[in-house]
Amino acid sequence: MTTKIEKDVKIASAAQEVQRQNAETTTAKNETHTSEKKSIADLKQELAARLQELNHMKKLADNREKFLNTDKDLLNLYRELQNEEKTGAFDAQGAKIILQGMKNGYRNEDLFSVSNVGLILKFVEFMRNEISEKVKAIETELVA
Repeated sequence: MTTKIEKDVKIASAAQEVQRQNAETTTAKNETHTSEKKSIADLKQELAARLQELNHMKKLADNREKFLNTDKDLLNLYRELQNEEKTGAFDAQGAKIILQGMKNGYRNEDLFSVSNVGLILKFVEFMRNEISEKVKAIETELVA
């Protein structure tokens, strides 16, 4: 038979064991909660980085679209200028290149203009080549 003292010792031991298990459970919960907080912070940081990357990609795609639209307009102008050149026209009827700048510091004024068909054709060719290179670079970055 067990004595009252032995029963009290067993009850005390059991109570200590329950307290120890509760303490371990609480510690484990706190560690899990802390790791969840870290995980949430990590996820927020990753989300912010991905959003920034997506915004950058959207900006690249928008720039690509602008370049392609400009190239289309330049191609139409080029074809018109080629027709004018075939007629022997010295000055272009529907196109002129104008360089503007501030002469007096108040507003932009025309500093220089070119209306010669041959020179404008060369300029349009140059611009189309530059645009093509920019579009290729953007597409490379978008695909990467």
